[in-house]
Amino acid sequence: MLRIKQTRSQIGTRRQHRETLRTLGLRKIGQSVEKADSGSVRGMLRSVAHLVSFEEVADAAPAKAAKPAKKAAASDDKPKAKVKTTAAKSTTTKKAATKATSLTAKKTTTRAKATSTRSRAKKSE
Repeated sequence: MLRIKQTRSQIGTRRQHRETLRTLGLRKIGQSVEKADSGSVRGMLRSVAHLVSFEEVADAAPAKAAKPAKKAAASDDKPKAKVKTTAAKSTTTKKAATKATSLTAKKTTTRAKATSTRSRAKKSE
């Protein structure tokens, strides 16, 4: 196992390095994660070595034991109601997009009118 800690910010780094940090599970400075020691993880660490520090850790804590499976009969007793929300979401999204477009058009028109009014005022002086 490897304990990996992010020591430097990802701001100003290459996109590929930011994606590598995200793949390793690191998002904040000082955050640490434990990953299995494998060639792919070692390769990722090599590419972002200037942003992280890592150390080998012995497998002290074994993984948690799996919880016992729930009884299948208990889940069959209660039928679940299906809810359709996709149609409502798409309608709402279309309305929001239309409204945003119309607001943008209004702003553009207002700016054009203000500019033309100013230019007329300058010409008349």
